[in-house]
Amino acid sequence: MSWQRPFKELNPEVEQLVVKVLEEGKGAGQSHEWQTLGSVTRLDCHNPLCQRGGVDLHHTLREMVATRRAELEDVKMCPGLEGGGPGAGPRHCLNRFAFRISLAYKAESDR
Repeated sequence: MSWQRPFKELNPEVEQLVVKVLEEGKGAGQSHEWQTLGSVTRLDCHNPLCQRGGVDLHHTLREMVATRRAELEDVKMCPGLEGGGPGAGPRHCLNRFAFRISLAYKAESDR
């Protein structure tokens, strides 16, 4: 499937992808510094109680490449669920992801 192939293989016109993230919430730690993740297409949730969480950047990256956008800054909530304990049902994970994406494109002559 195409989503399993590396980002650069699917987008040969992209020279470099850099993602920076600031996660806030359970398990994210106390450091309020941006983490440079490099060429990633998914942000993992660090909440130990979160199931199926994290932020998938594939759609955002696809739109950026289609419009040749070089930079984007956004904030998304984790879509995962925290497992409920005894007598409590599951609830939404409250971790928040602020992220910055930078794309550098190859020159026309390099493609």
